[in-house]
Amino acid sequence: MFMVDGVLFRKSLGTSDRREAIKVERDKIEEARRGSLTARVSAGPKTLFAAADDYLEFKRGRAKSSRTPEFESERLSVVKAHFKDVRLTAITGAAIARYQRVRRDAGISNRTINMDVGVLSRLLKHCGRWRAVKDHVELLPESRSLIGRALTGEERDRLLLAAASNPEWEHVYCAAVLASNTSMAPIEVKHVRRRDADVFKKVVFVNRAKIETRHRKIPLNNDALKAIARMIERADALGFTDPDHYLWFACRHGKFDPTKPLKKWDTAWRALRKKAGLPGLRFYDLRHTFITELAETGVADLTIESIAGHLSRRMLEHYSHIRLNAKRNAIDALDEKRKQERQQTRDGSQGENAE
Repeated sequence: MFMVDGVLFRKSLGTSDRREAIKVERDKIEEARRGSLTARVSAGPKTLFAAADDYLEFKRGRAKSSRTPEFESERLSVVKAHFKDVRLTAITGAAIARYQRVRRDAGISNRTINMDVGVLSRLLKHCGRWRAVKDHVELLPESRSLIGRALTGEERDRLLLAAASNPEWEHVYCAAVLASNTSMAPIEVKHVRRRDADVFKKVVFVNRAKIETRHRKIPLNNDALKAIARMIERADALGFTDPDHYLWFACRHGKFDPTKPLKKWDTAWRALRKKAGLPGLRFYDLRHTFITELAETGVADLTIESIAGHLSRRMLEHYSHIRLNAKRNAIDALDEKRKQERQQTRDGSQGENAE
């Protein structure tokens, strides 16, 4: 069984020899492309929306983690918003190149655009359409560095001040405060339910993360606690009081749905970072900033991981380097202080001798 240009073929290969079967299958695929092979079953989905539904259903049945199809669904929602419900044959290499240009012009990173194209390629491959366009698609160059940007104290204050200036950005403001005081990633913030936040014990439970090893309990400082409290008050005012309700709940066509998490805050985030004069800043950089500050104060790797969740070896080495630099700066500062004290002592001795 194979698919060509969205049409499913079921043909006997007439052999039990694996090598011979592979050769026969290739020949039949070529026949199908030339139009000389008749399909004996109905065609697969012909439009993007139907193909996306079919592909996601396939992924849900095979994925080892529930996060995988959810991630694919998130990326496909962006792809679908751009292409609309076009026929799969309209998604050509040129059409994908236009998509890449539009996303780049909107300020989206190359890495994110490549993730979008990646899930689109898997969908097209699932429908038998990828081979026809793959030679005309190129991924965008990505930075080799996986290290995020760490804000200075002044930059962070400027960002939060800008976020607090617009009432319509309250949910993003509270999310930014929480992330910059807990190391929580965007998906972790968006999936906080009422039952996950214990304002009396001052902790938040991270039960939804990119990887399961990041599930953890994080203590809340006063700023993070106030941000959580503001979101609870916001939910209370709307009558969203069930323990399973999300604090950062979905909003579609002006209607709130507390049973679903907010999918994105891209528009508000881009607007507030522009107002703060921080172009290109990712929400994820708030996590990196917090971990960097922990490392600078000399916090051990084990403690950092208990707060931030699993970190790759490369990231641990990076934060260890930051910790070493902080120690070096402290030692250099002490050395400078001693030099100044010795100079003051010498100056005092010279003054006494002159008298």
